[in-house]
Amino acid sequence: MCPSTAASCVRYSSMRPGATSKRASLATWATCAVVRAAVLEWGLSGMADECTKPRYLGASMAKSELAIGIDLGGTNMSVGVVDRRGRVVGRAKKKTKAQEGRDVVIDRLVMTMEAACEAGNVKLADIRTVGIGAPGPVDSERGVVITAGNLGWKNVPLGEILRKRLGIPVTVDNDANVAAWGEATVGAGEGCESLLAVWVGTGVGAGIVMGGKIWRGDLFTAGEFGHVIMYSNGQPGSRKVEEFCSRTGIVRSLRTLAGLNPESLFHKILARHEADGKAGPLGSSGIAECYNANDPLVREVVDSSAELLGIGIANWITMASMRTVILGGGITEALGKPYADRVEDSIRRHVFPSAIAPKVSVRVTKLKDDAGVLGAAMLAWDALG
Repeated sequence: MCPSTAASCVRYSSMRPGATSKRASLATWATCAVVRAAVLEWGLSGMADECTKPRYLGASMAKSELAIGIDLGGTNMSVGVVDRRGRVVGRAKKKTKAQEGRDVVIDRLVMTMEAACEAGNVKLADIRTVGIGAPGPVDSERGVVITAGNLGWKNVPLGEILRKRLGIPVTVDNDANVAAWGEATVGAGEGCESLLAVWVGTGVGAGIVMGGKIWRGDLFTAGEFGHVIMYSNGQPGSRKVEEFCSRTGIVRSLRTLAGLNPESLFHKILARHEADGKAGPLGSSGIAECYNANDPLVREVVDSSAELLGIGIANWITMASMRTVILGGGITEALGKPYADRVEDSIRRHVFPSAIAPKVSVRVTKLKDDAGVLGAAMLAWDALG
């Protein structure tokens, strides 16, 4: 738990009734446990239960206290109906079908919202607000997806389109940002005002929370961690973090080396994968199978990848003096603790000054695949006030 949290509770709880704050959502979800612990420690046990029961929760919660969170990807869209405490009461998932164009994707978003509401036994008309995490840079102030390569979108006013269609507030932000916000409010970073969440999967992305708010930067592109250059050969954009640390980059390196090591377990699994005619590249689970079986080829590539990821994160900590790091994404989840431990070890060895290394907290995602949906919903609640 972050040292600043107890002080934060006092600041937040002193807000007058009805006041709003961009940090209010962290007060609502992240600080109740701290207040409870404090009053118990002070001997005020009679107050403990009252402190941990937000006024909006009752025996039966009004349907108007529901939001929709959406994780919009190039392949799939995931939708959850979420209450103010971050509980998913209904969910649905559909193919995005980005190749069929923007209007089809938006129609499918609405269809998936309706399906999630049906699963939660509520009506779409009962939803108060919608939050969306979309790929690529997003102008969150205007709700515009600036560019999303895997959707084929440029300057799409997604927020405005859905606001007009649904008649309720819609908040749009970058997918890594909303996932980080989910971890900050109801996940592994609950109670921390500042954190860096790094997602290692097909690519590498990051979301940054500073001072209880998502930090987007002046140009709305903060957190494009995968595009940070680790090595340069003099060419623009050469040797990025994604090339070394993403699943795509790891598989690419392993393919090259496996050709020289036909007896390796990875070579056999890759051959089996391709012989079965399975669509798409080898997934994180295939890499994990080889890693857990101590295939020396995979161990070497993955451990090197973890080392470089740790260096990149250590550089960020050195610049931003941030205490908390959360690791998530398909690679992190598939490889588990051994991978996370190697990343953490690299961070501690490379952060400056070395005296702060023991104070850095490295955690694994608590929300996993729900981080985007929950973060989008929590962000929508925050924007609503």
